[in-house]
Amino acid sequence: MFNEKVGAYIMILRKARKYTQQGLAEKLGVSHQAVSNWERGESMPDISILPKLAALLGTTTDNILSADSDDFRGFDEILESVNIITKRKKRDKDSEILDYLNNVAEKLNEIIINYSKE
Repeated sequence: MFNEKVGAYIMILRKARKYTQQGLAEKLGVSHQAVSNWERGESMPDISILPKLAALLGTTTDNILSADSDDFRGFDEILESVNIITKRKKRDKDSEILDYLNNVAEKLNEIIINYSKE
């Protein structure tokens, strides 16, 4: 679950800064598949690129790695809802689901940005 939380955090901040996976990957010198794997929780960024990743995303290395802390109250529930809806999306490809996911991503971004300011 830790990798998924970190991945979701990276994805939200990437989208908030209007980076594509490819664009972020190019700035970091990694493949877009690497960024995709991070965001899906299948792998983690190498420790050597964490400071540059954090700077590009407007956060800190500590914030990226604290995605498993108690300060992200409700994050588990939101992430689980997104996972359930994403699975449903694969079955029926409903545009309402995509709209909902975009709204969830925006709310998560607000939560994370507000947390980062504290």
